[in-house]
Amino acid sequence: MMKTGAYVSNPRSRVKWDAFLSFQRDTSHNFTDRLYEALVKEELRVWNNDVERGDHDELRPSLVEAIEDSVAFVVVLSPNYANSHLCLEELAKLCDLKCLVLPVFYMVEPWDVKTQNGPFEKDFEEHSKRFGEEKIQRWKGAMALV
Repeated sequence: MMKTGAYVSNPRSRVKWDAFLSFQRDTSHNFTDRLYEALVKEELRVWNNDVERGDHDELRPSLVEAIEDSVAFVVVLSPNYANSHLCLEELAKLCDLKCLVLPVFYMVEPWDVKTQNGPFEKDFEEHSKRFGEEKIQRWKGAMALV
């Protein structure tokens, strides 16, 4: 596990978090809560975004700041992850930073994430009705990277 002092080599100067935890709420009361507790037990400073989400169209500034202030990103990709445009926006922001992203494939196949098939296909069809093609392609590109 990465210890607190491991962030020194990170070129960003305002590091507050060892890990940023990105997940959809369908995993929050089982897998993600346990993962968060295990990381904290290892004395990692972990940003848990469960509180910052809500019914917004864009990421809140405090959430963007937490992303920018983190060393590594643990992304729990679950069947409902792409259902949330905010999860997809988080993932795209993480990929923009070109930092360490640690994907956790929770009840999904890595290939389905990479190709946006399986449980993700319908979500992207729904998002395409509400969001522009540029944003959809940005999100798909981010999923393909993990």
